[in-house]
Amino acid sequence: MIQRIQTVYLALVLIFSFVGLISTIGEWTVADTVVAHFSNFTFGAEGQFKALDSTSGPWCLGILLILVMFLSTMSIMLFRKRMRQLRLTIISTIFLVGYVAAYAVFAYYYQLNLDQLVSNESGSIEPTFHLKFISVFPVLSIILNCLAIQGIRKDEALVRSLDRIR
Repeated sequence: MIQRIQTVYLALVLIFSFVGLISTIGEWTVADTVVAHFSNFTFGAEGQFKALDSTSGPWCLGILLILVMFLSTMSIMLFRKRMRQLRLTIISTIFLVGYVAAYAVFAYYYQLNLDQLVSNESGSIEPTFHLKFISVFPVLSIILNCLAIQGIRKDEALVRSLDRIR
């Protein structure tokens, strides 16, 4: 099980998803002061932007990462059933692509809300969004899932070729 390279790739996806789940994935700053932070379950604002705290949080990002973690764990456990492992990894990749798209939508939505709040007040500097390093992990996970899919297909082709020889 562990000697297969796709198991290592899937384990890295699991680790990246867990670290991304518990970390802050973005923040807004005004003059080097953090005014809002963005994680997978919450959006928190401070100071004059406290009114935005009542908006619904990005809980779907956390749910998607939990699903990816579950699917990666199941894929690691199903090392003998390569076709099922392949399907689960493809579904996990689709969820990760959805995560990246939802992350962009939520960041844009909160940026618009912060800009609107700033435009209502005179003389304020607009907040700027800064990605955290953790926000790269879903993209790396997509790449690792693609490498795992390639390894699973290679193993399946090898097993089928050995079956033909017998």
